[in-house]
Amino acid sequence: DPAKVLDPEKTTVQTADKSTSVSVNQQPASASAVSIMQDFFITFMSDYADVSMGQFKMPVSWEGYNGSSKLLFPERAAVARKWGDKRDIGLRVDKKLFDEKLYYSLSILNGEGQNKADSNNQKDVGLRVEGYPIKEIMVGAVGYMGVTERNRGGTKDRVEGDFRIEMANALFQAEYIRAWDVPATGADRVKGHGFYAAAGYTFFDHLQPIARVGYIDSDVDGNATGASDEVWVYEGGLNYYLQKHEAKLQASYSVFDYDQLKTRHELIFAAQVSF
Repeated sequence: DPAKVLDPEKTTVQTADKSTSVSVNQQPASASAVSIMQDFFITFMSDYADVSMGQFKMPVSWEGYNGSSKLLFPERAAVARKWGDKRDIGLRVDKKLFDEKLYYSLSILNGEGQNKADSNNQKDVGLRVEGYPIKEIMVGAVGYMGVTERNRGGTKDRVEGDFRIEMANALFQAEYIRAWDVPATGADRVKGHGFYAAAGYTFFDHLQPIARVGYIDSDVDGNATGASDEVWVYEGGLNYYLQKHEAKLQASYSVFDYDQLKTRHELIFAAQVSF
């Protein structure tokens, strides 16, 4: 993904009293990985298991685990961006079974993150299971944890529940994620959780108004931040499908209502074409 590469530029500015000068970055540090390398893996396929080795997405968050081309909004939900949509290097075994009524994905990962070589003995293990009682309904669950050396900085555990139903032009989906993280300093684990619920309805096979409500608290006890960092997110949008997800226009408006910080508003327009 070439758009991930952002070359930081430095500039020199004077202090307020003009007594000295300091060098600073003109653009802030990116919240996501900036390497061009996203996914690269080799898969050995069989009837009951496809075994992949390389770099791919960790199985946390239904929106994060799946591709961006079929997202309901231009951006993933806040909780999906916080704990999902992340890559690592390792081994994955996955497959849809029983006439595609069951999907499983078992991953053993370095736990270092995207484009980083392993530097310790700890590994991350994640299991995603999705059930499809009928084609239009998905119920999913995820368990993810670091194994061995669990008190070291960077250890992360996750549990998750997902639900999605799409029928008769109506769609509803929701996720809940609970997370436990050991800070890089090796201090007490930080507990966080969050969810979102989204719904939409398609008129005339092309026009889809959508709405989403989300919540995230990345430090429930305030141990790391010393204060509440809760945020509620209220979003509305409109999709126009020229040719389903192969060609579409999107617009969304989001309100981020923070517990401590100033409320933030975000307006996004997006266009997508695939070929």
